[in-house]
Amino acid sequence: MHYYYHKDAIHVSKIDLLVSNLKRSKQFYTESLGFTVLKETETYISLTVDFDEEIIRLHQDEDTNKADQSSNIYHFNILLPTRRDLGKFLHHLILKQIPIDGAADHLVSEAIYLKDPDGIGIEISCDKDDDTWEKDNQQIKMDSLPFDYKGVYYAVNETDLFSTLPVDTTIGHLHLQVDDLDKTKAFYQNVIGFNIVNEAINDAVFMSDKNYHHHLAINSWKKEKDQSKKMKSFTITYPNCEKFKKTYETIMESNMRYQETNDGIAIEDPENTKIYLSIK
Repeated sequence: MHYYYHKDAIHVSKIDLLVSNLKRSKQFYTESLGFTVLKETETYISLTVDFDEEIIRLHQDEDTNKADQSSNIYHFNILLPTRRDLGKFLHHLILKQIPIDGAADHLVSEAIYLKDPDGIGIEISCDKDDDTWEKDNQQIKMDSLPFDYKGVYYAVNETDLFSTLPVDTTIGHLHLQVDDLDKTKAFYQNVIGFNIVNEAINDAVFMSDKNYHHHLAINSWKKEKDQSKKMKSFTITYPNCEKFKKTYETIMESNMRYQETNDGIAIEDPENTKIYLSIK
């Protein structure tokens, strides 16, 4: 397996979520999902897997500034290093009786779906070996086939219990729900720098860097967004100055609004979702 999702690739590195009850969400993300708290204040909680890098930040939603809130998150993906890790997580879900929202074999990965206390979709997955990924006209083939529960369950010994997420866990991808598919696709392709890897699924586009199956996906499947599911922002990290410079120059040439912050350059996509651009 070549880990395109992290090495030398543009990728989603952090997601900031707005939650209705910070204490309740902390319990879910630590006890049910296996994250570790990196930092905690009265208004937010930073979550990590390696006691160093922040992956998720939970913010108490005070509902005071709707301009900073976006409801266009469809789900985000937590990518585990191996199938054995996914098996341990499945054992954990069964043992703790944590509700599963669905599961699928996507040809390139195996995935289990959950919802957090606010209904935000979470995909827990592991990638299949990229030597098995199939291409059709230079597009990576993906599908939603029946999940091999038995195979994943028995990929690990029952005595090998889950406690926390592995230190190599990362954000595999982010999936957004949008109104204008074409305009949003053009932004993430022409400004951010992702390449289209699959457009075969109706009203959906999958994008990535370095030939990964997808770092970002967008769809227009739902006519109305669920305003209760909110994402404050997300961070895209660039692996080197050259790729970052290209995006920065495009922002300047396009006269896009931006702000320089401690978290990186802040911009908004065509759906008014705030994005922070940073360099690894």
